Amino acid sequence: MIKKRSKFWTIVFAMVPGAGHMFNGFMKRGVSIMGLFAVIWFVASWLNLGALGLLAPVVWFYSFFDCINLRFQDDEDFYMQEDGYLFDLGALRMLNLGDSRIRGAVGIGLIIVGVYALWNNVVMHFVWNYGLLPHVVVRAISEISYVIPQLIVGVLIILVGLALVKGKKREMFYGPEDEMKKSDPFEADAAERNAGEAGHGYGDAGRLESCSEDRSEEL
Repeated sequence: MIKKRSKFWTIVFAMVPGAGHMFNGFMKRGVSIMGLFAVIWFVASWLNLGALGLLAPVVWFYSFFDCINLRFQDDEDFYMQEDGYLFDLGALRMLNLGDSRIRGAVGIGLIIVGVYALWNNVVMHFVWNYGLLPHVVVRAISEISYVIPQLIVGVLIILVGLALVKGKKREMFYGPEDEMKKSDPFEADAAERNAGEAGHGYGDAGRLESCSEDRSEEL
């Protein structure tokens, strides 16, 4: 429930990303910010991606000042604010998890993560502690296992960036209306059919009106 809380405690809770928002009742926004901050911190530390870790302070400052500005608004403006997630959940519906290809891709991704976790936490643990392989070989395997996640994440980031650039170029070339037709051809065809039927309707009405006028002139 959205409700104005103490200014002092709002500032205190705002030190933790998302906590100040949740303290004032903006649960969805607070959970989104807190989850984003935690994911960035976890991925940056786990994969040793220092550049990605630079996003964590950006999220922290955004969360802090957004919470302060939200709390210090007038009562009318404060209670007009809507609680919502930072990211549109409709994008998840666009994934169409019923598609076999998407299910297969998600399944392969989960299998890779599970295999990596078992390898890194179980297999390498026994190899290191019980000396099953020469030290040089174990060290080489460990280095490769450490680099592979960074390589995969780097490639994924590049692919996402290329997809965004390609989508932007397509939108600039075709325009938003053409993009809508390409993204959902069934709706576009239905709209064209409706427009055609409306045009035929207006044409029939015009012909009936002209016929009635001719008959009146003959009389």
